[in-house]
Amino acid sequence: MSASGAAVRTDRLEEFLKAPRRALWVMALPMMAGMTVHTTYLIADTAFIGTLGTDALAAATFVAPLFFLTMALTMGLGTAVTAMVAQAVGRGDAAAADAAAGTAIGTGLLLGIAFGGVGLAGGPTMLELLGAEGRVAELGWSYFRVLALFMPLFFVSSVLRSILTGEGDAKTPMIVLTVATVANIGFDALLILVLDFGLPGAAFATVVSVLISVSSFAVLLIRRKTAFVRLRPSMLIPRVAVLGPLAGLAIPIAASMIVMSVGTMLYNWLLSDFGAVAVAAYGAASKVDMIVVLPIFGLAGAAVTVVGMFAGAGRSDLVRSTALYTYRWAISLAAIIGGAAFLSSGVIVRIFTDDPRAIEIGTTYLGYMIFAYPMMAVGMTTGRLLQGLGHGLPALMITTLRVLIIGVPTAFFAVRVVGQSVEGVWVGILSGGVAATIASVLMVRRLMWRADPTLKATARA
Repeated sequence: MSASGAAVRTDRLEEFLKAPRRALWVMALPMMAGMTVHTTYLIADTAFIGTLGTDALAAATFVAPLFFLTMALTMGLGTAVTAMVAQAVGRGDAAAADAAAGTAIGTGLLLGIAFGGVGLAGGPTMLELLGAEGRVAELGWSYFRVLALFMPLFFVSSVLRSILTGEGDAKTPMIVLTVATVANIGFDALLILVLDFGLPGAAFATVVSVLISVSSFAVLLIRRKTAFVRLRPSMLIPRVAVLGPLAGLAIPIAASMIVMSVGTMLYNWLLSDFGAVAVAAYGAASKVDMIVVLPIFGLAGAAVTVVGMFAGAGRSDLVRSTALYTYRWAISLAAIIGGAAFLSSGVIVRIFTDDPRAIEIGTTYLGYMIFAYPMMAVGMTTGRLLQGLGHGLPALMITTLRVLIIGVPTAFFAVRVVGQSVEGVWVGILSGGVAATIASVLMVRRLMWRADPTLKATARA
């Protein structure tokens, strides 16, 4: 590579090293915007499907858990390649960045083909096991079949987006995501409302949007001269030396998402003791969690790239100072937004339900969560920071402790053994947050302050 080419491929690192705090926001703000766009899409997509009737909405709901497993894996693989590319950028190791990117793309393709094949072969049986029957099951299969057929696109799209993020470019993925989302909503309207394709039309609209994303990201990575990663066909064969570190990050991240999903199902199971109104109230009020978590998720996601680059560059001082800066902002935003959500909780819950009892339960839930949100910020930020350094297991351990070891058992004891009201479930959620916060502090202290936080990143040089 020429000297000028090398300079182009490392200028993002120099920019971040000169202004580390600004670097965090350069990454975080586009991520927040992108997640806001994605949330808008989810609402719009659900609204379009809702126009097809209750059976169609129920069918899409039954498909959701199956598709969630795919999303968990794509997120795990995406975060892993972001961290590995960022570390390689920090080291100035273009070959390692290319190898990580190529292996992730190849692995994503293989996983997409495997999961798509399983979905096409066993989709109807899976939907039946989840409780879908009759017309709902038929509609669910017509929807899931399209998604399963194009499953590799979802994996590749996530990986390509994450490669750009690992290079320190969050703006381009946000723009592409916005264009794809607008296209998705437009095709939803065309295929569902105009051409009357029904539920498969919603699936095809999603596939078209993902195809737009894949095409855009691929062209950018192949043709853009400022990209750190250089994509070549030979790179797409997974390399054994890269698969280990990639899986070491990706699998725990995916498992963490599954643990959270299982936890939600178990909390719903306990709440069902108090009737459907309690479950509905939890579902409505927990939508506020998405609003509070969105900026925290953006900050924590940005930290994966920024901390990964600093670790690869061997700058333990910047790793630690960036970590503290991220914690301060994440906790502050959680407290401010959570407090505002509680003060307006009655109005917010009424958006989703007009049942007086549900509104009362939902408001009480948010009263407990005002204390839990800052702790969620600590746990989420800790997991992401350590992932940026190359540690995958801590986030899984923190999530498992919060949900399955402390949260759900405490809620079970409060409700089923002691006989507390619905607030026993909220106590369980809060208890899990306390335990996870303590564990987060201990892990960060051990891995980031007592030890050199750059060791794993620099060892790959």
